[in-house]
Amino acid sequence: MRHKPHETLHFTTALDLIADITGAIVTADALHTVADHAHYLHSRGAFGLFPVKENRAALFTQLDALDWDETTNAAIAVHRTEETNSGRHEIRIVRVQPLTPGQVNFPHATRALLVERYTTGRGDGKIHADAELGITTAPSHIAGTAVLARCVRGQWAIEAQHFVRDVTFGEDTRRARTGSLPRALATFRSLAIWNATPPGNGRGWNRRPGSRWWRPRWISWRGRGHERQGA
Repeated sequence: MRHKPHETLHFTTALDLIADITGAIVTADALHTVADHAHYLHSRGAFGLFPVKENRAALFTQLDALDWDETTNAAIAVHRTEETNSGRHEIRIVRVQPLTPGQVNFPHATRALLVERYTTGRGDGKIHADAELGITTAPSHIAGTAVLARCVRGQWAIEAQHFVRDVTFGEDTRRARTGSLPRALATFRSLAIWNATPPGNGRGWNRRPGSRWWRPRWISWRGRGHERQGA
């Protein structure tokens, strides 16, 4: 975004470029957890999945005060995944519970989420724990707990790339603003990130052209520019 502090202004503008988003689940970062966005998605027949952090203090307090213990709250649905990838072991637990109309101060809210992630294998011998509250306007028949868990993970993957760009590469501090140079530099950063991603983490996927993760056939798993066998 050209004016990053005001990127919320571009939320509807970007989605207006898509003719039909009926039934879609739109994810975004915590800056976009605002009522206007929920109203906009509802007006277009779509649904939102938003993280809730301290920037929405009242809503955060309401969700944090809910009973998140599935042994005492039978309405909670739990989705748990566990995997090891590139030497890092990760456990993800997503708890989802229904909300009654008006229970929290957010329009069209149907369910609340508590996402927990535990990882080991970062090289320090410690268990790292992350937790995040969230809210969705999607009803359960549109998106079950497993679907919401995949959506949350997909959004976290995007945020992880933003962290690499903003922190590792210091993209926000760059002074290139004119001509094609900013786009060229962003392309080089994307190439560096892609080359640093281990095979199996989405790099080199080869689905049909036009799908989200499509890669040209000539890009190999190792990025050497020749066609991968069996591609």
